[in-house]
Order: sequence, then C-alpha cells, then structure tokens
Amino acid sequence: MNSNSFQLAETAFVKKLRMTGLVTATVGIILSLIAALSDMQRFLFDYLIAFVFWGGIAITAVFFSMLQFLTRAGWSTAVRRIPELLGGFTPLLVILLLPIVFGVGDLYHHWVHPAPDDVVIAGKQPWLNVPFFVVRLFLYVAIWIGMYFFIVGNSFRQDTRNDIVPTRRNWMFSAPITIFYGVTITFASFDLLMSLYPHWFSTIFGVYYFSGSLVGALAVITITAILLRKSELLTEWLTMDRFHDLGKLLFAFNIFWAYIAFSQVMLIWYADLPEETVFFTYRWAHGWEVVSMLLLVVHFIIPFVLLLSRDAKRNLNVLMAGAVILLLAHLIDMYWLVMPNYSHDAVTIGWMEFAPLLALGGIFLFTAGRQFSRRSAVPVNDPFLPEAR
Repeated sequence: MNSNSFQLAETAFVKKLRMTGLVTATVGIILSLIAALSDMQRFLFDYLIAFVFWGGIAITAVFFSMLQFLTRAGWSTAVRRIPELLGGFTPLLVILLLPIVFGVGDLYHHWVHPAPDDVVIAGKQPWLNVPFFVVRLFLYVAIWIGMYFFIVGNSFRQDTRNDIVPTRRNWMFSAPITIFYGVTITFASFDLLMSLYPHWFSTIFGVYYFSGSLVGALAVITITAILLRKSELLTEWLTMDRFHDLGKLLFAFNIFWAYIAFSQVMLIWYADLPEETVFFTYRWAHGWEVVSMLLLVVHFIIPFVLLLSRDAKRNLNVLMAGAVILLLAHLIDMYWLVMPNYSHDAVTIGWMEFAPLLALGGIFLFTAGRQFSRRSAVPVNDPFLPEAR
C-alpha cells in the first residue's frame, strides 16, 4: 500500500488539532508565567500534576504500541498508529522536566530540608538526595525517549520498506524494553509522587500509577479514533469492531485500576499502621473527602455502568462520553495524589491549577497535530494490517 493514501496533513482534522494545540499552549504558558510569579510553590505542585498526567499518557501510549508488537496482535494494527503519533510528545519530556528539577526544594521539601531528628528520612537519604534524584529523573526520561525512537521509529520505517525487518526488530526487542518501561514508570512514580510525603510508602503504588496512566492513554486513543471517524477519515479501518475492542480495553483496565486502588486501601486499613494511614487521613478531612468520593464515582461507578454493555461499546456517542469521563477521572486522580501534599488543611482549586495543564496539554495537542501531518495515519506495509479490516 502507498503511505500517501493515509496522509492527513491537509485535512481539517489535523489543521484544527494543530491550531487548538497552539492556542491552548499559548494561553497556558502565559497563565503559567503569571501563576509562577504569584505563588511559585503552588505553581510547581500544579506543574507536577500536569507533567505526570500528560507525560504518563504519552509514554504509556508508546507502551501500548509496544505491547501490540510483543503480542503480535493483528486487530490493533488499524489503530496502532494513533498512540504512536500521540507518543511524539515523549521527546519533549527532557525539557519539560526542568521546572521540576529546578523546583525540587519546594516540591520535596520534606526530604530536601528534613528535620534534624527525623530518623525515617535520615534512613532514606542514600536514595532521597537531590543529585541522585535528578540523575534518576533524567535517566527515566532518557529510557522513555529511547523506547519511543526505537519502537515507534521502526514502525515508521516499516511504512517505506518492502521487507519486514523493522517489524521483526520490534518483535524481538519489545519484551526486554517492556521490562525497562515497567521498572522506570514504577520508580518514577515513587520519586515524583510518593516521595512528596516520604514518611508514607506503598509497594503497589507503581502499579497504581501505571494502571491510571494506561486508562488515560486508552481514553485519549479512543477519543482521537472517534473524532477521526466522525470526520469521515480512515473509515475503512476505524470500524465498529475496532471501537468495540477499544471499549473493552478501556473498561477492563479501568476495572484493573479500581482493583489496585481498592487493594491499596484495604491493605493499609487492615494493617492499621500510623505511618501508612496518614496518606488517607490527609485525604479524608478538610474537604478532601469530597474529592475522594468524587474519584470513586467518576473513576469507577459511572464508567462501570456506562461501558458495561456490548451496545455501549459500539455506540460512538456513549463510548466518547465514557472516554472523556475517564480522562477527567485520571486528572482528578493525579490532583488527589499531589495537592494534599501542598495543602491538606483545605482543598486548593482555582485558575492556577489549570494553567500548567493547558500549557502542557496544548503542547501535547500541537505535537500530535504535527505528527499526524508528517506521518501516515495507518501503518502501511505492516504484515498484520490485512487482519485489521
């Protein structure tokens, strides 16, 4: 097949995507500058939310593509290019990480400036010290960028090859790279999120963040696919069967997230150890209990009821609603993880919380638009593409 048949560069969809991203990023950057000048510490906590939200979605979208090569799935070939193009945000993480690096003292003041008699943090100093922390963050990002250029790069190269050597490389190396992804996203969640309050710990936390990021990535993939279909683009490939498949994955992995979340709550409640229960104590008082209950309703109850039936997964309007709700739920989840460490005495919500989200979200959309304008929207010459019809 000719890759020119699937170029969307001149379509209204791609132009709108780029323009929306450009405007959103501009507004977000301006608001972020104002927020940083108004209250730097609050801005840094808000920026961390945006970073783990959009960054987690991007790298997990690349993981989704890698998973298709690992399993040699045929059905997903029709939609696999969507997460690969969305993953184009990944290389920018090395730059977007800088505010967190420069703001480490404000974000992680509990262990950067520990109390002299704090024996818990003293015992964690070999791991929680600024030089090692910064090196680890850049190492995680370097691995994610390498993962993107190898896996997605081979997928792009396959578009112009008559053999399947690039695809074979992905088949061969997807398994070990998946291990690197699993290790790095786990330790990145420990460093970026769990160490905000270093007296608390949870060995399941990495899986919690991964499952939430996967739900967020699947939601963005599903929303993009539906918008393409409604724009009458790629209709030959974006069939009801493919949307049914995406709906099943979205539903299943959200149940997985709920299972991990419940497991964490149940085990900490059962153990009843003060150093662990403080995490939920912060999130069950001073208005945070409302956010906790909202998370339960939006991240589990509503999507479970909405997407349970087969018909719902094959109805684009219902599926779109479910995907949007779950994307919003993932954002609430990141807010719930981060902001009680800034102010657990009161729920902090205002325009400042949206500024970095708009900035990074606009960059995410603009980057996706550029990728859609430069690359084929379907992985032509992929050996499994005929199975995806």
